[in-house]
Amino acid sequence: MSVQNEMRRVKKTNLEHSARRLRMEIESLAQTISINLDCGLKNPEELPVNEVDSQWDELKSKWADLNVTLAEIKRLEAELT
Repeated sequence: MSVQNEMRRVKKTNLEHSARRLRMEIESLAQTISINLDCGLKNPEELPVNEVDSQWDELKSKWADLNVTLAEIKRLEAELT
C-alpha cells in the first residue's frame, strides 16, 4: 500500500505542475486576446477576429485540460486520505 501511495503522491505532484503550467498558459492567452480586442489600439474593422477566434479555441481547450487535471488531483487527494 505504501508504494501505491507514493506513486499517487508523485502523480499528484506532476499534475500540480501541469495545472500551474496550464494556468500560466491560460492567463497569457487571455491577456493576448484582451490586447487583440482592444478597440483603443485598433479600429473595430481592423481587429484580428480570425486570430482571436483561434486563440479563444486554444484557451477553451487548455481550460478543459485544466479542469480534468484538477479533478484528477482531487481524486488522488481523496485516495491519499
